[in-house]
Amino acid sequence: MTLYEQYRRLDIDLAQLGLERGDTEGGYFCDPVGAQVIGWAGVDGIHVCFVEGFGDMVFAVSPENLPGEYVHPLARSFEDFLRLVLACGSVDALEQAWMWNRGEFDAFLETYPPSAGQRAVLDALAGALALAPMDDPYGYLKEVQSSFDYGALKFSGEYYDLVGEPEPEGPPEKPEWAVYYEGGFGRHWGHDRPGDEIPLRKTFSWGGKVWHIPAAYACGKGIVLDLCVEIDPGELGAFLERWRPWAEGERPMTPEDEERQDAENPMTLDYSPELTVNGRVLGGRSGNGSGWVPMYLRPEDCRGAYNQQDWENVWLMEHYGLDPEKGWMFWRESFPWATKGKPKLKTLSLTLEARPKPIPGPRFTVSGPGDSVDFTNPLTGRAHTLRVAEYEAQEMDLSRMPEGWDYPSHCIAMAYTLEPELPRGALMIRDAGEGDSPRPKPLDELAAMVGADGPAACSIGIIGGSDGPTALIVAHAKGSAASDGPRLYSACSALRFDPPERVRWRMSFRDTQPDRTSMELLPPPAGA
Repeated sequence: MTLYEQYRRLDIDLAQLGLERGDTEGGYFCDPVGAQVIGWAGVDGIHVCFVEGFGDMVFAVSPENLPGEYVHPLARSFEDFLRLVLACGSVDALEQAWMWNRGEFDAFLETYPPSAGQRAVLDALAGALALAPMDDPYGYLKEVQSSFDYGALKFSGEYYDLVGEPEPEGPPEKPEWAVYYEGGFGRHWGHDRPGDEIPLRKTFSWGGKVWHIPAAYACGKGIVLDLCVEIDPGELGAFLERWRPWAEGERPMTPEDEERQDAENPMTLDYSPELTVNGRVLGGRSGNGSGWVPMYLRPEDCRGAYNQQDWENVWLMEHYGLDPEKGWMFWRESFPWATKGKPKLKTLSLTLEARPKPIPGPRFTVSGPGDSVDFTNPLTGRAHTLRVAEYEAQEMDLSRMPEGWDYPSHCIAMAYTLEPELPRGALMIRDAGEGDSPRPKPLDELAAMVGADGPAACSIGIIGGSDGPTALIVAHAKGSAASDGPRLYSACSALRFDPPERVRWRMSFRDTQPDRTSMELLPPPAGA
């Protein structure tokens, strides 16, 4: 699951940070082609978005700006964007930074610090996603914007009619092949020189797919590795057809559907790479990916219509001699050197570990201690019994939450045993329903809260939703052992305004034995 998907699942209202949710299609003449809106500022149509073909780079669109200044990049990745928001308190300073010097930027942050409500939301966001504020937000923004090629953005005919710029025709000019440590497929956002290509021509099978590692690139700051994974077009076509009713909105998507779709998607590759150079494991890494669906498998309105990302994939396939009639997932992984300078490569090895995908299980209801549920682990086929040890209604103390809103506080906490037991992390039990969202207090109550400084306004969220509130402490921590009995596990329902009369729970399973593979890349194995 990507960081953006995790963010979308958070039950946190970020409107006060300039990330109000709404229409994901901006609809403004100045929106770049392929824009997907992340959030709205709530004023002057300002919004932030991804743009198809630019990975998870984040842009700000300001329709009230002068021609030529409608769109500005804010961050190279969604993670960096959230760290900028945490550092600045909202999107306001980020959106305006392009026209300020450092003094003006710092003065704005000092004049408009985050309110108490905003600070509560920032803390919840940072805690939920384990993110830290950006150290030098102004320096980061200026570097991103100064190195960005604005000419790479494409707009609609309406934009060019109003602005007076001719709409380019035909395919883009094919650039000279170059791979950078700070860059992705087809773009470069740093100031480093391209890396030296090291042919590897490694092909292997893993996880039911054929993997290619055609080359590595020795750069000044680290080493870059290209991984190309074949996706069987027959398998991909069957998947697309099987999930068409959900894609076209004919059937609603349940949480179990989301897990099942992710598990079945042949283009979903969730793995952790570890690269060892000259016997030393390289710590930390960054990466970006791109997918190629053959034209004959795409929807009719997309067949033959290449976008910028398509062209970059085409050039990559041409460079490595890959078949465009197959499906592909491309990953470019960057690893920093473990030494002060670029070492002479003597040995190079790679280890890949698959991250487990959740597999949906049955739903069930129980009413109290002593109830039991028989189920079968879909991964092993083994029968188990869940037996309820404790089952009680609880209420969270939300007295310290900012005023102006009503918050759901009621839930059901359950402690249970498993017979036979499962490995840690093999089973998750969640509320199958959605919790209640915070709601504004009635107007008469708000009026009583207005003081000399005006009404107290805030935007706050309860972390949890269908997974239950993370802040709630139940009687037994998951995985703790009773003194003379079986191990106790715990689960908690989502938060609701009224005590839930009955909770419907759902099971989700994971394989706790990760699939791993290792291989030598340099020098080639004996006999190769």
